[in-house]
Amino acid sequence: MTNEHYLIVSYFLVGLVSLSLGVAAYRVLRHPFAAVAEAVAGSRRAATLRRILALSITMAAVLGFLSVSYRGCGMSYEEIVKERSYLVQKNREQLEGAGNWIAGTVLAWGAVVAILLALLRSKEKEEDQSAGEGN
Repeated sequence: MTNEHYLIVSYFLVGLVSLSLGVAAYRVLRHPFAAVAEAVAGSRRAATLRRILALSITMAAVLGFLSVSYRGCGMSYEEIVKERSYLVQKNREQLEGAGNWIAGTVLAWGAVVAILLALLRSKEKEEDQSAGEGN
């Protein structure tokens, strides 16, 4: 396989792997997140939040993959495909970028969940206080 063929095949293969990482991260997090979202927002809003979670994690994976450029310091196409080690390095950077973006997105959603849980807790305290005053 020539370096040009390797570039094309590896680009699409690493893109597919990056997207798969995003889907896998969503599948791991969907049930715990759904439980929290339903407890806080109700079933209709929880469905919307789950869709947004799926979209954001998979898009983060794709954006992380796309954030890596093969061109550096005015390199020509011939210089890019000249050495396979450079192509392999860029593939690794693409996977790392996808992983970093997924981790950042999961961290951001963790903050959202923490805020939602804090709101739920304060709502429950208010309900308990108003029920206690009614007796």
